[in-house]
Amino acid sequence: MKLSVISPTLNEAQNIATLVEQLQRTLGSVDYEILIVDDNSPDLTWSVAEQISLTNPRVKMLRRMKNPGLGVAVVDGFSAAEGDMLACIDADLQHDPSILPKMIEELQSGMDVVVGSRHVKGGGFGKWSRWRRFESWCANKTAQLLLGFEIKDPMSGYFLVWRKDFSRVQEQLGESGFKILLEILAKLGTRRVKEVPYTFRPRAVGQSKLSSKIVLLYFQQLWRLCGESRRASVRFVKFRADRIVGVFGTSAVIGILLKAGTMLRDWSRFHR
Repeated sequence: MKLSVISPTLNEAQNIATLVEQLQRTLGSVDYEILIVDDNSPDLTWSVAEQISLTNPRVKMLRRMKNPGLGVAVVDGFSAAEGDMLACIDADLQHDPSILPKMIEELQSGMDVVVGSRHVKGGGFGKWSRWRRFESWCANKTAQLLLGFEIKDPMSGYFLVWRKDFSRVQEQLGESGFKILLEILAKLGTRRVKEVPYTFRPRAVGQSKLSSKIVLLYFQQLWRLCGESRRASVRFVKFRADRIVGVFGTSAVIGILLKAGTMLRDWSRFHR
């Protein structure tokens, strides 16, 4: 049974070689391929990956010249992959490849989707600030409430799925989706999901892609998926909206307190 590891990239030239090395050490005797799916990066990530593929037959390169975007890049990679199992992992080295064998084990034991999770026991966020953790909590809680997900980390970009299940919902996946795991979970409608804990690593080189535009795309995706859900009757949406208002009323207070605490700490340091 073959594993395809798909890594969507944009300006990750400095990380590709390290990612490939870490995956090689982790996967050992597993039958696998690594597919780098690059959105024609200005830093020539695609060229670096092509050079590696010349000496490493397990590494393949897909250079995308149009329709850029994280979600659609993953879908294109999954479509081009040869494996029976499809894994998505970021190239920025923040996802820990060492849990992949455990993820494979869980998938083969009867799961439909296995998620690398920061929110279950044993997982974590490393050196994230309280404010960044709070933002992540808000994003996850919104997905859980709007879409009815029970998993703790629906925002994860690190996951494993069967090719047959991806193929079944492939045509239903929205191209505008930023978090492709949300799309797959919503369309599959499965409850056979397992979360495997890992600690989110700090980025060593390169820059984060998170921006206000990405945040907006995420909430647009959530609202679209909610509307497409067969459970999204007027009553259901109203119920979810009421829940979200309650959650974010509390969240706003927590956010203000966290921000005030940070400002007070900075002020006290300045006036020592």
